[in-house]
Amino acid sequence: MNQALQDQTLKNAQYWFAKLELGFKKDQERTILAHRKHHGPVRVQKMLWPEKTGVCHAIIVHPPAGIAGGDHLTFNICVDAHAHGLVTTPGAGKWYKTNLKKAFQHIDIQVEDQAIFEWLPQETMLFNGALAHSETKIQLAESASFIGWDMLVLGRQARQEQFNDGLYQNRFQLSQNNQLLVTDTLRFQGNDRFLNSCLGMHGHAVMASFWAVPPQSMRDSNLLERQLDVLRDLIMRMNLPVTLTLLDYVIIARYLGDDVRQCHDAFAGIRARLRRDWFGLDEEFPRIWRT
Repeated sequence: MNQALQDQTLKNAQYWFAKLELGFKKDQERTILAHRKHHGPVRVQKMLWPEKTGVCHAIIVHPPAGIAGGDHLTFNICVDAHAHGLVTTPGAGKWYKTNLKKAFQHIDIQVEDQAIFEWLPQETMLFNGALAHSETKIQLAESASFIGWDMLVLGRQARQEQFNDGLYQNRFQLSQNNQLLVTDTLRFQGNDRFLNSCLGMHGHAVMASFWAVPPQSMRDSNLLERQLDVLRDLIMRMNLPVTLTLLDYVIIARYLGDDVRQCHDAFAGIRARLRRDWFGLDEEFPRIWRT
């Protein structure tokens, strides 16, 4: 197909929009989901309060189970002051193969002072032929805390699928008090050199990032370096391909390998340790992970 015809096909394509708004609020002894609004099928499946401190665990679902060509998914999440919200998903997300139509996902998270937010979606699978564009923006107030991750799996591993055709573009921004802390931009095409280069994915199928912003009282560099040493010892004992670093006061972990369950175990272990050290909380896995 020549470029002019391809451009006209994209122009005439029908796009499908879905949006979910969530607002967490502190209500006496627990956090509640005070605001919930959706357009399209994306919505909250359930809220749970499994922890004695009243952390609100919310499970979001997208019944089509993936993002197809022409889809625009938007998530707007706000966590009010002193609230503690956690969002996860019941299973892997998917970027499906498209027929020339791009697919988009936008995630916008606002966390207010003294609030804590945990963004813990399960992995995302990138199907061969997908045209995926993803953007995540996280804005924290000065005394807010955050723990989150993103896991990307190339192809359907059970089918030994390779990403030979398509495009993946992802932009991540983490800011606090209007100051940029972390920004990551990733873009590659099907059969890109990046997928096999030792400077890129080096032939691996799973790439993931973990970010953690401590409470204001824990942002001492010496304290964070000691915590990082403990986490490195944990990863060494687990014998997993994870690297850890400290960027100012943000703890960052990267995984590069071929086993998404291994990655999940590593990130969950890091989260569990930080939860205990920073908030005095048990690891408390979201219940949906056990089903």
